[in-house]
Amino acid sequence: MYIKSQAFSDEDTLMEMLFDFALGDPAPLVIELKSQIEKDLEENTAYQEYRLTLEEEDRLELEAEERYIRLAEALMERFPSFKTEKQKLYGLKDNNAVLLYEIDME
Repeated sequence: MYIKSQAFSDEDTLMEMLFDFALGDPAPLVIELKSQIEKDLEENTAYQEYRLTLEEEDRLELEAEERYIRLAEALMERFPSFKTEKQKLYGLKDNNAVLLYEIDME
């Protein structure tokens, strides 16, 4: 996997980066957001009922996609832009770079 250094502010690119960086180590902020997303999904009865109507393959796809979408939305609310640099994903706000993910490529 090759992740080039770049800056971006759109949700589509963020979704792609979240997919790529999912193989890496999330920072505490991302761990916290993922935990909240899991709690919200567990408490969402409409979502739970719908996913039970799906075949297993479709259910797994829905679950993964829903988590990526919710994580991207939560990060977009917190950061106006993002950057990748040296196998790390950062959220950028007020001239501060907050580490979100890190991948050890060695």
